[in-house]
Amino acid sequence: MSRRFKAALVRPPGESFRLAISLHPERELIDPVRARHQHEAYCRVLAGMGVELIELPADERHPDSCFTQDPALVLDGRALIGRLGAESRAAEAEAMEQALAPLVSAVDRLEAPATLEGGDVLRIGNRLLVGRSNRTNDEGIDALTAFAEPLGYSVHAVEVPRGVLHLSTAVTALTDELVTGLDEVLENEVFRGLERLPVGDAPLPACNVLAIGDQVIASGDYRAHDRLESRGFKVHRLDLSEFERADAGPTCLSLLIDQ
Repeated sequence: MSRRFKAALVRPPGESFRLAISLHPERELIDPVRARHQHEAYCRVLAGMGVELIELPADERHPDSCFTQDPALVLDGRALIGRLGAESRAAEAEAMEQALAPLVSAVDRLEAPATLEGGDVLRIGNRLLVGRSNRTNDEGIDALTAFAEPLGYSVHAVEVPRGVLHLSTAVTALTDELVTGLDEVLENEVFRGLERLPVGDAPLPACNVLAIGDQVIASGDYRAHDRLESRGFKVHRLDLSEFERADAGPTCLSLLIDQ
C-alpha cells in the first residue's frame, strides 16, 4: 500500500544551523543561506505531492530544529512527544508540542530516563520498527510500545549500526510492502516478508528517501534512485547537501501527519 499523508510540519534552518550536531567530515562547511534555499525547494516539491505544509518559523535557539521529524510522532490523530537524545535539542520537544496540540486529539509525553527520536521510528503498516541507537534507548522503546500497542500497532526493536545516526538514516519505507536501505540492515529478520531494495555500494544518503504515494524525494542522484524509477516511482532528485553535512536527509525535514 502506498503511503499518503495529509499534512507536514516543516521549519526552515536559521543562521544557527551552522552549529548543527554532526559527525560529517564537512560539518564546518555548513552554509545556512544555501540550506534555506534547499529547504525552500524541498517544501515546494512536498507541497506539489499533495501535502499541506504547516510552516513553523526558524528557531535560532536550536540549530537542529529544522529536523522536525525527531521531536514527536503522530499516530491515528494522537501525538507522542519524545525526549531527544542530544541534550542541546531537549527544548525542541516543548516547541513541537505547542505546534501539534491544535492538530491532534491527544498528546502523550515521554518521561526521563526514556529517550526517543522520530528518526528512529519506521512505520510499515501496523508495525513500528524502532532503532536502538545513541538517540533512542530501551526505556524510549518501552514508552513507544505503551503508546502504540493500544492503537493497534506492534513495536519491534532494530539495532542501528555503529556510526549511523538513526534507523531512518539506514533504511526507509517506500510502501507498506517495500523498503530500501543498507544491505546489512535489510538482512534483519524484522524485514522478512517485505520486498527489499538494497542500495548496494551507494553512499549512506541514498538510503534516506521520502515516499508519498508514487512520488519520492531523494537527496542527490544515485543508481539506487534509478531503481526506484524502474519500480514506477517519480523521483525528485534534490540537492540537500547542506543537510547531508548535518547527517540528515529528506525524511528528517518534515513531521508527517496521516490521512
